[in-house]
Amino acid sequence: MAAAFAAAMGTGVFSFTLPLISLDEKAGGLWLGTGFAGYFLAKLCIAPLSGFYADRTGVKKPLLLATGLAAMLPFLYLIHPSIKSLYAIQFALGLCAGTVRTVSMTAIAFSMRTAALSSGFARLAAVTNCSFLLGPLLGGLLYAEKDYSPVLWTMSAFMGAAFILFAFYQQSISSTAAPENREPRNHVSRKSYLYIMGALLGRAAGAGSLIAFYPLLIKSAQHLTPAATAMIYSVPSLATVALLPFCGRIFSTCERKFTASSGILLSSLGLYSIGQSTGIAGLIFSGFILGIGAAISIPASMSLCAEPGRSKGRTLGIANMTASLGFMAGPLFCGIAVSISGNISSPFKLIAITGAILTIPLLHQALRKKNRKIAADTFAAVLALLLISIIPLHIQSTGQTSRPDSSRYSDVAMGTIVNLTLTSPIQSSTEKIAQNTITLMRQLQKDFDHRNKLGSIGRINHAAGKKRVRVSDKAFKLIKRGLEISKLSAGNFDITIGAVTTIPFYYALDESRFSRLVNLVDFRLVEIEPYGNKVKLPLKGMALDLGGLAKGTIINYAAEYLQKSGIKTGLVEAGGDFLAFGVRVWSIGLRNPRGEGIIGTIKIKDRAVCSSGDYYQFITPVSPDTKTRKHHIFDPEKLRSSAESIATTAIAPDAETADALATAIFIMGHEKGTEFITRYFPDCAAMWILPDMTIKTTKNFPPINYAETLPIHPK
Repeated sequence: MAAAFAAAMGTGVFSFTLPLISLDEKAGGLWLGTGFAGYFLAKLCIAPLSGFYADRTGVKKPLLLATGLAAMLPFLYLIHPSIKSLYAIQFALGLCAGTVRTVSMTAIAFSMRTAALSSGFARLAAVTNCSFLLGPLLGGLLYAEKDYSPVLWTMSAFMGAAFILFAFYQQSISSTAAPENREPRNHVSRKSYLYIMGALLGRAAGAGSLIAFYPLLIKSAQHLTPAATAMIYSVPSLATVALLPFCGRIFSTCERKFTASSGILLSSLGLYSIGQSTGIAGLIFSGFILGIGAAISIPASMSLCAEPGRSKGRTLGIANMTASLGFMAGPLFCGIAVSISGNISSPFKLIAITGAILTIPLLHQALRKKNRKIAADTFAAVLALLLISIIPLHIQSTGQTSRPDSSRYSDVAMGTIVNLTLTSPIQSSTEKIAQNTITLMRQLQKDFDHRNKLGSIGRINHAAGKKRVRVSDKAFKLIKRGLEISKLSAGNFDITIGAVTTIPFYYALDESRFSRLVNLVDFRLVEIEPYGNKVKLPLKGMALDLGGLAKGTIINYAAEYLQKSGIKTGLVEAGGDFLAFGVRVWSIGLRNPRGEGIIGTIKIKDRAVCSSGDYYQFITPVSPDTKTRKHHIFDPEKLRSSAESIATTAIAPDAETADALATAIFIMGHEKGTEFITRYFPDCAAMWILPDMTIKTTKNFPPINYAETLPIHPK
């Protein structure tokens, strides 16, 4: 148990942080899904082989081989430090993890009576799932500084510990033991075994999708730090670990097929609910539902797989192979769906529905054994028809929504979903152009992100108080533009706010902690040397944060590249910010900052629309009477969350200007913001949603087509 825990901890630390580094290294959604599919492909291939090997030689040798190899994997990254090396390590880790899981289960199966299998497997599952609870938490902390080396060496240390513990393991019974120590074969029909494998396949597809894409769903929807993302990501494992020992004991005497199928259906409901959730509370609740279902189903399904006969390594290997097939198919499907639609939640729902459908035959068989054949047949048929009938709804929401005369391309970039809607007579060439555009956006984000120590902004911040830093041409232009807007706004927009915003969860901290940072937030202190593209922050502790306009800048470069490539009309959208170019008129939705959906729509042509709001990163007020939140948009003068607005929208000729204005006028409020735009940006327009839920706009803001149900008051 201790060795299995250590091995699973190593896998958990690595597996959680790989999607995060993939975002930072700007790997696409299809690449992320394919990489995880490779991990589970390795587990799929090794599971039956390791089980057969354990039947012939005992469990100790394969366990030592697997953990010993895993402990050596970080040296591959030392030899060739790249994202490709990390995915190669992940594939090799799949071989090791698949062996440890199958052979550990075989060891339990050979050392316990059939009647006690549920309790034994519950304890093993509790141990391994506990590691998948703690592993992501530790992984998030280790990767807080965007350095992957601590993650790799921690994984190696855990695998080394597992190797040592397995070396001391004394197996009491194995497949090579005397025949009198073996239990008689239980007669499980081929049909029953296929039903069990189908249910396992569906459950594993959902779990694989969750492992690969749940961090991305949380991060893109809630804009949380790696540590906070890890906490929410760990909720299903927390529920599973807490309940597994009790469920293994409580349900040990129940009919295993019914227990396994019921638990898997509950897990499917939780996964579907995760895809449906829009807030942190919903994600946490859905995670608990999923975890409860897993706690109920895991011991029973493991026991069912261990029942068929003497060659427990082989039968458990086939079961783990089937599960790995699901783990491989789930991420691959989600990766393709995200790349096609730019939607993460709908693939989760489709996977959940598919898993539930695959479980129905096992549930049906369990119900028929209770001498209620007609009721069982009716229930299974109705449930299957209901689930099948709702699949088209989610396929429609996952598919393309562009008009017949245009094509839509989606992928992951800048930590969010990017959608390109383009008009071109040749679709094949447009697809290549779209791929190149996404690649450009990833490269620019990597250079502009202050969290990337190797990028231009990261290097400036690291050298604060020490020396000048030569940066890329585009980063230098961005900094100059940021300083210009900081000056025009009289510091309401200040790119040196990074002294505060680079602190993890800064908006949740007590404001008194920032008093010592007052002198570090002043754009006038930034030293630039135009002829050498050099920038210096003169005081130690100063930091640039270009988040207030960098996304808009990247959108500008994307649109510029598209136009140079021959795309005359299109729309670039990233995380709710838009830039339209060409002759087409576009209808843009305005997000409701205090609920689901939109407050209304506006029409634009050849313009950019960017928004800011207190709904991206925030702490919910304790009192319902409190109109403002502690959120991520800080007033540079007061060093606390701005309370003048709850949401703003800016319209400008380019996305960089619109992005910066949306932030600046959020802090200024309506009156000062209107004066600011009228004086310096007369060709731009703006809208404010104030804390009392009223809407105010500049005179040149486009007419708003308000939604029928509107909890706010336009003025």
